[in-house]
Amino acid sequence: MSSLLIGQSGGPTSVINSSLIGAVKQALKEEKIDNIYGALYGISGVLSENFLNLKEYENELDTLAHTPAALLGSVRFMLPEPTIGNETYEKILSVFKKYNIEYFFYIGGNDSMDTCNKLNVYFQKVSFKCKVIGIPKTIDNDLVLTDHCPGYGSAAKYVATTLMEIYQDIQVYEKGRVTIVEIMGRDAGWLTAASKLTRINDEGVDLIYLPEVPFDMSEFLNSVKTIYQKNKKVLVAVSEGIRDKNGEYILKYRSFNNNDSFGHLQLGGVSLVLCKIINEQLGLSTRAIELNLPQRCASHLTSLTDFKEAANCGKWAVKYALKGKTGVMISMNRISDYKIKYDCVPLSKVASFVKGFPTEWIINNNDISDEYLSYALPLIKGETGPKFYQGLPVHKKIKR
Repeated sequence: MSSLLIGQSGGPTSVINSSLIGAVKQALKEEKIDNIYGALYGISGVLSENFLNLKEYENELDTLAHTPAALLGSVRFMLPEPTIGNETYEKILSVFKKYNIEYFFYIGGNDSMDTCNKLNVYFQKVSFKCKVIGIPKTIDNDLVLTDHCPGYGSAAKYVATTLMEIYQDIQVYEKGRVTIVEIMGRDAGWLTAASKLTRINDEGVDLIYLPEVPFDMSEFLNSVKTIYQKNKKVLVAVSEGIRDKNGEYILKYRSFNNNDSFGHLQLGGVSLVLCKIINEQLGLSTRAIELNLPQRCASHLTSLTDFKEAANCGKWAVKYALKGKTGVMISMNRISDYKIKYDCVPLSKVASFVKGFPTEWIINNNDISDEYLSYALPLIKGETGPKFYQGLPVHKKIKR
């Protein structure tokens, strides 16, 4: 009896469960797949044999698909290099053999694709026949070899909508302040670039700063001063990961710094840093707004395009696995009239690489060209989301 095992990893999104359910629905149609397991908390759940029988939720799949965040739970777990005899890999192998796992899917971003790649390399070394496929997911939109990533469209829609609402708020008073909105993005500014979408309805930000180009503090202060003198208010969108010309995070001005579980600098707070500098050097009133976690799982603003594409990525993972593909990630190729062709690309060419925002779309280091609009608008089209009960969204739960 062959079994399929699927897990989720990294930061959640509003459509990550759509990918999960897309894979489960397709697997239920396949005679070659007898069991469908969900690994709770990613690779940690594999190591502890903490599995769910996803067939038990067959009648609830549609509701589960509209629930934001990771139903199976997530994890940030970096596997060691795949060497024969390694205790971690031997444990994973023994679990896979015990449950007859012939198909393994992992939904996630850069680090998750690294996990998939390492597992596939190890299985090849020990001649274990298991099809390993990565299903892309990240609001950062920074996975290479795919036009875009499930999760990005909905997050971009949330960012643009929220900034438009902030814009309306700051227009209330004749004399305003400098408002700086901090948006997620360590190495890639795709999500912050979504602030460009606000210009469509003339409710746009004044300045946009991405990590792909060096942040010049003097230029920033001059731009803020010039705009404030003209409009008496300034709205700025800034990526959390902006760096100076030496490659150092602007967060270096912060009084404390911590690293996450992967050794990365713990980001968050650059808007406060910039507000403090503006207040001290320009004497202007400021407000820092950090969008933080809400931008990841705002299911009430889920893009219908994003939701459908996420499900299709899960579906095609199953299809390609049954065709014998392994060591690959599902990719989306954009063709004419905004149609998507679902393909697969080698994990070895995806894992740990970062697709930055195109620098040719960045104007004067503080604005985005209209070319981005042609790219992004199809991704945010359509509305879908959870059902509502007594005015509040209904989110389905599963027992972990």
